Amino acid sequence: MKRTRQIAIYLVAAAVLLAGCAGGGDEAASGDDLAALTIPVRTIALETADFVVFGEYYGEVRGISEADLVSISGGTVDELLYSEGDTVSTGDSLGRVDGERAATMYETSLLNERLALQNYEREQRFLNEGNSFQVKVDDAHLRWLQAKSALLDAQKVRDSALIISPIDGTVVARHVELHQEIAPGMPTYSVADLTQMRITVGIPEADIAGVRELDRAYVTVGAFPSRVWEGSPESFARKRSDNTLTFDVDIVIDNPDQLLLSGQTAQVRLALREYADQIVVPSSTVATRGNRPYVLVVESDRVYERTVTIVAADERSSAIRGDIKPGDLIVTEGMNRLTDGDLVEVVGAGATAQGMDAI
Repeated sequence: MKRTRQIAIYLVAAAVLLAGCAGGGDEAASGDDLAALTIPVRTIALETADFVVFGEYYGEVRGISEADLVSISGGTVDELLYSEGDTVSTGDSLGRVDGERAATMYETSLLNERLALQNYEREQRFLNEGNSFQVKVDDAHLRWLQAKSALLDAQKVRDSALIISPIDGTVVARHVELHQEIAPGMPTYSVADLTQMRITVGIPEADIAGVRELDRAYVTVGAFPSRVWEGSPESFARKRSDNTLTFDVDIVIDNPDQLLLSGQTAQVRLALREYADQIVVPSSTVATRGNRPYVLVVESDRVYERTVTIVAADERSSAIRGDIKPGDLIVTEGMNRLTDGDLVEVVGAGATAQGMDAI
């Protein structure tokens, strides 16, 4: 009887031990399951900043002022005094195209103008003295005006024959060769002021709508990919171009070292609109379900959807508002694996939208 009682006690003790071991195994399994349900994510901390919407366009770089010189009467190229890259001043003669003939024509016209003026003044004096008639004075006046007009034409022909530069600048192109026979109206030289450059870009109606003022632009060219020139929008058209169906904007940039050359293609990032004191995030952090944009905010190791409104956006960033505030952590990676309320493990916490590239 005593032995039977001892066996029963042993069986009860064994059952208790087995129950304890079974309980410990369930707790371990629960811990493993919890770890398996936790999803690693990367986040950024929300912060406010001024958000600028940029538009990107292409245009051709030109000197702030340019002059294409042509030979009005044509003829033989007698002399060439300047080459590409040379600096010239207003009034400099760059060469000669039948210069002697043009000079002779100018001197003849100058003399005719002087004689016509003297005759007009003489007839006016005779009229005042009572020795002439008004019709003779008017005729003399007409002849003087005609001679004056002919002189202006002769001066243009002479200046074109002597290839006179009308501006200070740099020779950007020479279109003729020595002793070449050229036709009337043929270009001889091109001169440009390269100390400042002008770029005209066409802005689509959707981009320019509502814009009242443009204050800055950033310009790059393929020849200098690492350099950025800051430009000032000088003006923009209030009427759409019939040719391009866009609105032209002129942008001026300083070019003191004259690295930029006339005719280069430039990429222009033009500041169109600015929104002050906005929460700015990478556009990739804003998801959409139906027509509802949202971000995923991390709170107490879980993520929650927060509906937002997109104030403005470009190809990289978005300005948003909604049930969010500066300092909130939003998910930047792993969003496609998450649903509202999921457990997460944050990686890279404390970064900001501006520092996201460093993560």
